[in-house]
Parts: sequence; structure tokens; C-alpha cells
Amino acid sequence: MVGPNSSALQDWEPSSSPSAHCSFAGVTCDQDSRVVSLNVSFRPLLGTIPPEIGLLNNLVNLTISNANLTGRLPLEMANLKSLKVLNISGNGFQDYFPGQIVVGMTELEVLDAFNNNFTGPLPVEIVSLKNLKHLSFGGNYFLGEIPESYSEIQSLEYLGLNGIGLNGTAPAFLSLLKNLREMYIGYFKTYTGGIPPEFGTLSKLRVLDMASCNISGEIPASLSQLKLLDALFLQMNKLTGHIHPELSGLISLKQLDLSLNCLTGEVPESFSALKNLTLVQLFKNNLRGPFPSFVGDYPNLEVLQVWGNNFTGELPENLGRNRKLLVLDVTSNQIEGKIPRDLCKGGRLKSLILMQNLFSSPIPEELGACESLTKFRAMKNQLNGTIPAGIFNLPLLKMIELDHNLLSGEIPENLSISDSLNQLKVAYNNIAGKIPPSIGNLTNLNVLSLQNNRFNGELPEEMFNLKVISIINVSSNNISGEIPTSISGCISLTTVDFSRNSLSGEIPKAISQLRYLSILNLSRNQLTGPIPTDMQDMMSLTTLDLSYNNLNGEVPSGGHFPAFDEASFAGNPNLCLPRNVTCLPSIYSAQHSHASSFGTSKLLITAMALVSALLIVE
Repeated sequence: MVGPNSSALQDWEPSSSPSAHCSFAGVTCDQDSRVVSLNVSFRPLLGTIPPEIGLLNNLVNLTISNANLTGRLPLEMANLKSLKVLNISGNGFQDYFPGQIVVGMTELEVLDAFNNNFTGPLPVEIVSLKNLKHLSFGGNYFLGEIPESYSEIQSLEYLGLNGIGLNGTAPAFLSLLKNLREMYIGYFKTYTGGIPPEFGTLSKLRVLDMASCNISGEIPASLSQLKLLDALFLQMNKLTGHIHPELSGLISLKQLDLSLNCLTGEVPESFSALKNLTLVQLFKNNLRGPFPSFVGDYPNLEVLQVWGNNFTGELPENLGRNRKLLVLDVTSNQIEGKIPRDLCKGGRLKSLILMQNLFSSPIPEELGACESLTKFRAMKNQLNGTIPAGIFNLPLLKMIELDHNLLSGEIPENLSISDSLNQLKVAYNNIAGKIPPSIGNLTNLNVLSLQNNRFNGELPEEMFNLKVISIINVSSNNISGEIPTSISGCISLTTVDFSRNSLSGEIPKAISQLRYLSILNLSRNQLTGPIPTDMQDMMSLTTLDLSYNNLNGEVPSGGHFPAFDEASFAGNPNLCLPRNVTCLPSIYSAQHSHASSFGTSKLLITAMALVSALLIVE
């Protein structure tokens, strides 16, 4: 059972002592040195469970989870009649689950076969296990329907049938399991019909998970009777209709996920009573109406995601004052007004996503001190004023995305050294000033998007010390000076757009060293000189625009250059395309003119010499 070069079970050595095995790792014995517990989880084993396992007939606990075992379960396991815990989760066991092996395990309380490769129908033999409390067959490949006889396992407290390809009508008969505390029957199923209203009678239920199982219709108001329910997961279904106000009766609810459905209407005002909520996910529905102001009063709220709806109005001013907020995403609504100042009051906010709304205020200075923030995305709003300088120096921030706003001011001159910031996108604003040389301190920057602003000055050399940057776009600004030859240091570049600026000088030959560059746009500048011949060796280059500059000479004819449209070179009157014969006579004329001039000069010199000689003779 032990894999090659594995350190697992290394102390399982043969011994003459009759009780030596009791000191083996994962083995527990009784006073007669009989093995009563075997736990070898999370060890790199190999192969199958041997038939000899049936000899351990005093075994009470057999836990072999996440041990890389495969094959079929041996039928000899039927001899383990004293078992209370059988946990074989997280392995690669396959074929049918042999239900006959559990028939004699009358004391069994836990049967966990989660995340294996079992197939066929769910075993009906487990119905005979009158002490079974925990049943998990999730994460396998069972087929068919949930056997109705499962409703007879009255001792059951945990039912995990999630992530297996079952079908049939939503199993209302499970409402007979009056001791159920957790029920996971979602994912990869294709139930017909809706949520059984009978589930409202499961008075001890704490978790109901029917996510991604094709259920439709309305959420039954009867679920409001589940006074102990703390988690309701109904996401990724086809639920319709309004959210019933009666569901505010779920007074213990902590986690609510109704996302990715077709729900309509407003969030009921009665939901203000759900003071225990920590997670609210309503995204991607058709909800509308004023943003529910009472969420700002939730004392334990950590995650609020309502993107992809039609909420209007403003975010509550007190949102975040509970000092617990971790995630806020209100993308693609019609929310207006100010960004609340206290979103990061507790210093825990990690993700703030406000994209595609109507926010029209400056960014609160308080966000510049939010050191927990990893993602700030607020593109396509009407934000104005200066970006708080502290935002650029937040230690954990990976993404700044503020494109398409009305922001002004400058990027701070002193950017801290950071290996966190991966994307800096502030395009389509009114930001001015120079691109600071300290941009080179953002050592892990992958995307730099500064286009359509009012940046001026030259491209800083330090910007091209960024070894992992793949996209640089500074188009449509007032950048001047030359393109630094150090651009070749950005070895990961795939896209460069310097178009619509005032760059001058020649295209650096070093640009041809960018072996991964696929898009290069230098159009509408004041570049001069020839196109470097070595650029024809750039095999990744698929899009090129050098139009409207002052380039001259011949366009390279190798590599991908023959495939580039003439528009890529338009507006350069002194540039000669390989297939453009109209520029050949001008070259010939220039050469002929030079030869004629030389001939005329030679004739004139000869004549003058002849006249001088005649004068001397006379």
C-alpha cells in the first residue's frame, strides 16, 4: 500500500512483540492489543485496500481519507461489524459501492465516501443502518435518483449527496428525516420542479444546499419556519418570482446565496430583521428598486455581492461601520452618489468592486489607508477629483482599475517598492503630469493602462525595467522624447501602444528583441528614420501600426511584414513598400540625377582646363 520513495507508514516494521503494532502511527489498540482504530489519512499510500482488512473485526474506526487509494472496496470489509466510523473520502475508489458490506455494521454512525469514483445507483442497503448519523456520497459518479427509502434513515443528521449526477423530481420525501441538521443535495443534478415546500418542516435543519440542480419556480415561503437555519444556498438555478417577505423569519440565517437565478422585484424591507447575516449574495438576478439601506445596519456583514441587477439609489453611508466588511461588489447596477467613507473602517476590506454604476464623488481618502485591500475596481463611473495617493502604495493591492471616469490630478511621484500590484489601469480620465520614474518600483506589474489622459514628459527609462509586464498602453497622451532602447528589457511584453503622442527619434533596433510581442502600435507620432530590418524576425508580431509618422526607407519584406496591410504604413511619404512600384522611379530618378550632375561637372572642368592651356600657349 505504500508508494515508492514514500515515508508513509515508515514505523510499521515487523516485530516479534505481540503488541508492537499498537505503537504504529495511526493505530489504536484496546487492552487486549486488538486494533480498534486505524487512521492513516493524508499519507501517500498506493494501490488498494487488501482483503485482510476483514481480519480486524474489532475495528471501531476506519479512517483512510485522502490517501491516494484506488480499486474496488473488498467484500471482506463486511466482517467489520463493530465499525462506528467508516471514512474513505478523498481517494480514487471505483465501480459500484458494495452496499452488502455495510449491512452487518449495525453500530455505524458515520459513512463518508465523499470524492471518489463510485458509479451506478446509490446503495439501498444503508437504509438498515439505524444508528447512521452522517452519510456522504457526494463528489462521485452515481446515477439515477435518490432512493425514496432513504427517508427511513430517521437517525440521519448529515446528508451529503452533492456533486453527483442524479435526476428525477426534487426529493420531497427527505422532509421525513426530522433529525436532519445539514442537507447537501445540489450540484450536477437535473431535478424537475421546485424546492419542496415540505422542507419547511425540517425544524432542526441548519444548512440547506440545493445549488446548481436545475430547480425552478419560487422560493417557498414555508422555508421561513426553519428557525435554526444558518445557511441557505440556492444559487445557479432557475428560480423566479419575488423574494417572499416571510423569509425574514429565518432569524438564525448567516449565509444567504440566491445568485445566478431569475428573481425579480425588490429586496423585502422585512429582511432588516436578519441581523445575523455575514454573507449576502444576490448577484446576477433581475432585482430592482432602491439599494436596501438596512444592509448598513447588519452588525456581522462580511460579504455583500449584488452585481448584475438593477438597484438604484445610493449605498448606505454607514456601510462598513460594523468593522467586519471583507468583500463588496455592486457592479452593473445604477447606484449613484458617494462611495461610503467607512468601508474599510475595520481594516479588513479585501475586495471593493464598484464598476459600471453612476458613482459621482471623489474617491474617499480613507481608502488610501486600507492596507488590507487587494482589489479596487471602479471603472465606468463618474468619479472625480484626485486619486488618493495612498492607494498606489497599499502593500497588498493587486489591482487598481479606475478606467473611464472623470479623475484628475497626477500619479504620485514616489511609488513604494511593491511586488503585489499586478494591474494599474487608469485610462480614459483627465490625469496629467509625468509618468513617475518610480513606476519601475512596481516589480510585479503585468498591465499598465494609461491611455487617453493628459500625461506629458518623456517615457521614463525605469518603466522598462519591469520584467513581467506584458501590456503597456500610453496612447493618446502628450508624451514626447524618444522611445528608450531599454524597452528590450521588458522581455514579457506582448502589447505596446504608444500611438497618438509626440514621440520623436527612430524606432530603436532593440525593439526586435521582444520575442513575445504580438501587437505594436506607434502610429501618429513624429518618428523618423528607417524601420529596423531586424523587426522582420519578430515571429510573434501579428498586428503592426506605424502609420502617420516621418519614417523613410524601405519596409522590411521578411517575416510577417508581407501580411501587414498598407494602412499600417500610411502617412509616411518617404516610406517605400516592397510591392509599391511607384516609389521605384523616384529612387531611379535620384540616382540618374546624381549621375547627370556628375557628368556635367566633369565636362565643365575639362573645358576650363582646355581654355587655360590655350592661353598659356599664346
